[in-house]
Amino acid sequence: MLYVRDGHTRRRTNLPTRRRGILVLRIHLGQAVLDATGMRALLVADVLRRALEVHGVQVMATLAPDGPAHQDALSRPVLDGFGIDPPGAGTDTDPPADAHVGAAPPPAASTGVWIRVGRVRQTTDAVARDATDAPADRADPLAVRLALLAGPHAQPVDLTGPVLATATHALEGWRRQVARWACAPSRPVPADIAQAAEAAIARDLATPALLELLRHVAAADTFPDGAKFETFALLDRILALELTREIGYV
Repeated sequence: MLYVRDGHTRRRTNLPTRRRGILVLRIHLGQAVLDATGMRALLVADVLRRALEVHGVQVMATLAPDGPAHQDALSRPVLDGFGIDPPGAGTDTDPPADAHVGAAPPPAASTGVWIRVGRVRQTTDAVARDATDAPADRADPLAVRLALLAGPHAQPVDLTGPVLATATHALEGWRRQVARWACAPSRPVPADIAQAAEAAIARDLATPALLELLRHVAAADTFPDGAKFETFALLDRILALELTREIGYV
């Protein structure tokens, strides 16, 4: 069961799904051009999709048809860099949404819960609209993803140079550690860690708690390397930071 805080009522509510385990998700970007807040809305929707699909719920995600076409948001090269599966282009004939994701509330006549996304105050050029013209010194898009996952999704976040530098450093360190742990005999994910991860993602997509679990496991001497590897691989199904991509290179 996954609970979210409805942006309308500010109360925790069970995320509704349709019969046969399907959730219709509508993503509201709110701007004619994809900005950092819009990218965060796409990211929250992606985390939600991953969390639900782990539990066998299929997510039908589309962009809201009540705004601009957002063709740049559907650019596969850009979204692939951020680990986001491009949503479909919504139409007026789509079924009513079970949930909405966006910084602003959906239209008053809309059905479903509103998963509120805090606005991004951006002082860096980290979020590219066109991956083909990205400067060489631009941050790894997955470091941007990590920086945006580090805070509660409903709260505003500052995306600054130092924030991205910290995220890049953490991401590179974790990937090196995972590559080393992959050489150890496999061990199961500790039961208490698995339970804590399940509880965190079911509690309003608490990705900061998942990241804290990663830090705890990485620093603990009580877990064998094989268990650390399996833990990072498991949580990366939700976080999608490509934590295992350095295996074989380190």
